[in-house]
Amino acid sequence: MPATNPDGGWGARRTPLPAPPLVPGPARCDGGFDYVALRTFVMSTLPPEGRRALREGLAPDERARLTAGAAGPEGERLLTVRAGLRLLLGQLLDADPGAVVMDDGPCAHCGRLHGRSASSPAGRRLHFATAGREDLVVYAVSRFPVGLGLAVTDGPDREAWLRGRKPARLAAYHDGVARGRCSRPRDGSVEHIVRYVDTAPEYCCVVSVVYEVPFREDAPISLDPATD
Repeated sequence: MPATNPDGGWGARRTPLPAPPLVPGPARCDGGFDYVALRTFVMSTLPPEGRRALREGLAPDERARLTAGAAGPEGERLLTVRAGLRLLLGQLLDADPGAVVMDDGPCAHCGRLHGRSASSPAGRRLHFATAGREDLVVYAVSRFPVGLGLAVTDGPDREAWLRGRKPARLAAYHDGVARGRCSRPRDGSVEHIVRYVDTAPEYCCVVSVVYEVPFREDAPISLDPATD
């Protein structure tokens, strides 16, 4: 039997999930995505006027709330990340980004930011998470609770990249999968899926995505690292 540890054995050989660039153009609905949709956003690839136009799509009260504790470049970064998230959610929910209702406040029980979701005027609901480092932002959107974790590696080689998987995975669990009093008892009705996101080597980081899906005892198990 293969090792089931996602950071070793067959898990270490899995091909990372692709995360295409976020396209700020006309809305493109990924209505056929199965479990999780991923996008990368390298902010420097968008010219200053493009980032400014993206931020101006946010409502004034949302802009004020996001920048209440941050000013200057950091405030602009927060607004850009948020605007990109709204754009992606609008594309996936087939709705105007400004009409998407986002539930992303702290958990009433533990105070953490997990289980974040967004709804369209038509009633469709998705879960989302974000992770970023400097110029790179990664978004994950899923029909089920999802989390993203990021870890900075201690070198550019593959061994360092593999060492970064565990802290990234733990961060993703903390971000997206409920723990403590806010978590329903583990009854075997869900299973947690761990995947890793492919990022450019110059970012020296590992991004993991953890999401939970309804457990199916008859679900096929693929041992092909190129397709699983």
